[in-house]
Amino acid sequence: MGLGDDKVKKLLQTAGMQIQQGERSEALRTYRKALELDPDNQQILDRINTVEREISAMEKFNKSRSTRVHSAGRNISSSGFVDDCIKRSDEASRAGDEVRALQELERAKRHDPDNKLVKNKIRIVKRLIKINELADLVRNRLKSNDPITALENIKRAFDIWPSAPVLRELLDLMEKYQPTAVITEKKKPETGIPVEKRAEVKAEEEPVVTPIPIPSGPPEKKYEKPAEDKKKKAAKPAPDKKKKAAKPVPDKKKKAVKPVPDKKKKPAPLPEPEKGGKNRIYLIVGAVVLLAIIVFAVIKLAGGPATEPEVIEYIPPQPFTETIVVQGAADVNLTLDGALIQETSPGVFVLSDTLFNERIIEISSEGFETIILNPRFEEAQVNEDTLMLDSLGTSLVQITMSYTMPEGEDDPGLEAVLFLIDGEEIESNIDSILTGTHVFEAELAGYRVMPESVLVVRNIDFEHNLNILAAEQSQITLQLSSDTPGNASFLIDGSRVATGRRMTEVLPFGSYYIQVQMDNREEWGASINLGQDGYNRTISLAELILPGQLMVGPEPWSDVYVDGAHVGTTPFGGVELEPGTYTVRLSNPGFENDVHTVEITAGETSAIQFNAVSIEEVVEDTVEAGPVEDLPISSPFAIQQTLPVVPSLASTRGDLHGYVTLAVFVGADGLVKNVTIVNDPLGLGCGQAAADAVSNWVFSPAMQGSQPVEVTTNVQVRFDIE
Repeated sequence: MGLGDDKVKKLLQTAGMQIQQGERSEALRTYRKALELDPDNQQILDRINTVEREISAMEKFNKSRSTRVHSAGRNISSSGFVDDCIKRSDEASRAGDEVRALQELERAKRHDPDNKLVKNKIRIVKRLIKINELADLVRNRLKSNDPITALENIKRAFDIWPSAPVLRELLDLMEKYQPTAVITEKKKPETGIPVEKRAEVKAEEEPVVTPIPIPSGPPEKKYEKPAEDKKKKAAKPAPDKKKKAAKPVPDKKKKAVKPVPDKKKKPAPLPEPEKGGKNRIYLIVGAVVLLAIIVFAVIKLAGGPATEPEVIEYIPPQPFTETIVVQGAADVNLTLDGALIQETSPGVFVLSDTLFNERIIEISSEGFETIILNPRFEEAQVNEDTLMLDSLGTSLVQITMSYTMPEGEDDPGLEAVLFLIDGEEIESNIDSILTGTHVFEAELAGYRVMPESVLVVRNIDFEHNLNILAAEQSQITLQLSSDTPGNASFLIDGSRVATGRRMTEVLPFGSYYIQVQMDNREEWGASINLGQDGYNRTISLAELILPGQLMVGPEPWSDVYVDGAHVGTTPFGGVELEPGTYTVRLSNPGFENDVHTVEITAGETSAIQFNAVSIEEVVEDTVEAGPVEDLPISSPFAIQQTLPVVPSLASTRGDLHGYVTLAVFVGADGLVKNVTIVNDPLGLGCGQAAADAVSNWVFSPAMQGSQPVEVTTNVQVRFDIE
């Protein structure tokens, strides 16, 4: 890479930092400098166009805002919004879409965490979702000839909800269950016979087992035939169906004709249960039915008392395999039910498991529209799909705007509220916009206005609610960037206020500490002073890289240098290092330096021993040593270090931890001649601060034989900014 390429890369990094800090005008100037060095770079042109559109949108907004004056109101209420969410949830439940019903209720809960009605409905919907999942498992287990597991899932469903409507269907399926593949001899099925046809082959060899019906009432007394009638068994006349009430008895002298119950006569009514005992009766009846099914299943599996025990062939569920190829973007993230799926190769993802209910697939990449899929995979399904991600600004989506009034204030009606998008008034609360970043606003005479910057990445219609603010109140808005997949937890002063990809919270003016947390991602946090302009930011959470540990044997003692930086003196408890390859030098005045190359793996411990030879045992032979230039060169090590000054941007953000890697050119006199930043994952000026500090270090120079020489070595500087 040439010097020109290095300058372009640094300019792009600087512009990216300026964008993160909201300094779009400075970022635009930086991008234009980069374009002067590389006029044909399409990536730079695209970024310039994006920043210009964002600046234009903000200018329109500020221009329209300067002409409007609003007085203060009071606290806000989300009751209207919560009612709308409950209404939409009920509609989704009636349509059989429990997932959307739960999503609407979760939205309501975020606006009103203490609403008892919402909490109760969430509990009911979650229970229904769980019951439906168990019902699907029962059906799949029966199809796979696994009635025992099916029965266990029926019992689990009964324990969760004894009166669930789907239980009757599941009980009927158990009663009608017939094994579809039976094996009585230890031999493989014939080649070429599909699994689903094995039952037909087996049916020709095995007798049909008739299910034993489950009695629905008390058993009737059966007529006991005398032993002397056994001779007449073959000549027993067929019963006359028309004379069921007068069924003949073989021995009329000894036995009276069995009375036939009058079907027209209704049985005596059961006594009325005591108050509070109705639920107990339902539980007893349900337990009896469940016990009968267990007995029936055991009899079925045993093959009945008169037949040989049957061996049921257990056919485990065959997983589906779905290969998704994503084109049109690099650095693609794909999640399945919120779990990040790793690429098998660039842009290729392979999904495979045995969960066959409806799934949620989300495909995203920074600067591109997000695709949401809701497939329902079938057992043993093998499929491949190729998807194309479109750049932001490609799709037109419809947005429906709503608003929330301050608590205790009358709702003036939709006609009294003025909605704006990117500073331009829309005719009603419904409009169509392109995907990308937009500024939304709702105005009402006499109240404060709080604009919201919203990143629209999904090419589906959506709704957005805006808060109309009261006096001495402002709004915090945080949202995840498109390069951060999944959902996060949003906290204010240590308390979680929302979960998802976006958080909007209305609070009084004052100081707050806000955090964004996500599993396997670095946490973000900042102290803010909330004023009338509010706080709006898009957060990118870096993937968390677990450190490894380096342990060094305690004998003989040694100073430990990692890539030239002194990290401790043995014996010590080891040192944590980020995954990678390091040069470790162990130094003791009585021994030769011992140099190791160590590979550090995330979450694992690597150990080394001091293997150098004592100086007393070294035999010097200058005659056989050969020319000096052929001798090995030892690494320099720092003997005087200066700590870096924490940059103001990094100090303001806080909670930064990690290493900056530098290439340091050390002269034969041990002084630093030049420093180059090799890797700066922290940003915010940490790389330059580390370089400035290392420039003042003093080293014990590298040695070739007895001569000091100048070399370039790598140095790591760690930052721990709280």
